[in-house]
Amino acid sequence: MKILCLFISLILLISEQDTWAQTPVDELEPYSPAPLNSRVSLDVDSYYYVAENKSFSFRPGFYYGLPNKRHVMGMSVPVIHSIFTGDFAGYENTTGIGDFKFTYVGVPYQSRDLLGFTRLSFYAEVSAPTGNEQLGRGVGAWVYKPGIVANIQAIPNLILYPQVNFQFSTGQLNSLGGGDGLPDPEDPDLEDNLQVLGISLPAVLTVTDVNAWFSLNTEFLYSFSESTYFLFLRMDAGKMIGDRTSAYLHISKFIAGQPRLETLIRIRFNFFLGR
Repeated sequence: MKILCLFISLILLISEQDTWAQTPVDELEPYSPAPLNSRVSLDVDSYYYVAENKSFSFRPGFYYGLPNKRHVMGMSVPVIHSIFTGDFAGYENTTGIGDFKFTYVGVPYQSRDLLGFTRLSFYAEVSAPTGNEQLGRGVGAWVYKPGIVANIQAIPNLILYPQVNFQFSTGQLNSLGGGDGLPDPEDPDLEDNLQVLGISLPAVLTVTDVNAWFSLNTEFLYSFSESTYFLFLRMDAGKMIGDRTSAYLHISKFIAGQPRLETLIRIRFNFFLGR
């Protein structure tokens, strides 16, 4: 609640500036759920699960955006280190390649308006079963995640990104709770097909004077395979480092539903190749 009050206070303070200055943070939109610029990314993730299991991921990625800023294609390859508290026959602490992820973003609608509904993007993610699911580095099946995200410029420094996605698999896998196809470290056995609906509404507050941003997001996931839901509160804080590099800290905290993933901490760097 204190974070929400602080966020609202920042909105009221910054909105008084009423400026449309195009700084690097405005032009590159490193905070967008569907970025449109060519870039090299690097994610360093820490996953903490309810049963005290842990996993750590190092995920480099490359994304190529067409000059018209209407299409982006890319992929990422994670290296995952898993730590289990149970008996995994000597494999409680292992490192290896995880599931490759391929991403496409397309923009069927874009407006020149400064306020209101300015863009609609379609995205699709495909995860290949390249990681070992028995060792907690993959889910054991192909996973697909199509979705749509809208850009709504509420005021010059506040952007809303309502989005809906549906994550599913064409085969049995060892995690039914979604979370971008994360494996279930407590039970590596294959269970059923993944079917997860995701709904979220990120609110991004930009501070153009220092090329920084802050965002809050409540994400709701519903697993049709398990007939249960998951609710996460997400917070981002980031800043441009120069004109072509951004860095941000992302924290996701489980707040309601069927407990599994407790906390996700992510540090992301984006190295933009053009503007």
